[in-house]
Amino acid sequence: MAQETLYKVCPLCGQAPVVRQNNGLYGCKQCGLQLKDRSVFGLFKKGQFGIVSLGQGQYSLVDPEQISLPAEPLKIVIGNIYTDQALAEIAQGQVERIRPVQTMRAELILEQLNEACFIQVDGLRRGQGQPLTDKSDYRPNQHAPQAGMEWKDEGNLFCTSQRLVMPSNKSTFIRLDRKITAVQAFRDGVAIQRKGEEFATYFVGCYSHEAALIAAYVMAKIPALRPAAVEALTS
Repeated sequence: MAQETLYKVCPLCGQAPVVRQNNGLYGCKQCGLQLKDRSVFGLFKKGQFGIVSLGQGQYSLVDPEQISLPAEPLKIVIGNIYTDQALAEIAQGQVERIRPVQTMRAELILEQLNEACFIQVDGLRRGQGQPLTDKSDYRPNQHAPQAGMEWKDEGNLFCTSQRLVMPSNKSTFIRLDRKITAVQAFRDGVAIQRKGEEFATYFVGCYSHEAALIAAYVMAKIPALRPAAVEALTS
């Protein structure tokens, strides 16, 4: 028998539960999020869910057909979805638009670093690749370049109030300060350029909307990058 409550709190709006509806879908009455069980005859894709509707608003960076995940990983992915307008506002400095991350791993980051966690993206590969120009943009228009990439490690990326953190056997810490000269979102990742480094640091393996959110957040945290954000919005 199918469970009646998929999420006690909607990962998209944080206002209501996501429960089973009369049409067999799971939905949030507050924001209009609708999900479906993608299992076929109870055998294929068992326990995986997909997005049917994100409710009101424009989500041009989200491709629901690409997303089919078990409930818990899907919750994190949906938590990183924002409307086009919200992403633009975040890139211009309105970090208060970001919903707080409420996972056990984010709580560990808070306890260890004493820094609030704003974004969590799971299952990324970190690499050092071709450097970026000085222009920053949170809007992805191509895949991350693979030529010459030197892969280092993999793990889950957390964006805190002061840095980007990827705990692994070679834990990565990138401080959000003026040494960051550029950030660029790709369809499958994000790259960050730091002053004095002949390479950019790439985090690859996420969805386009997650890459855009990370890049927008970095642009918001670094005042020197905000003029580039405004230019990207008006070009």
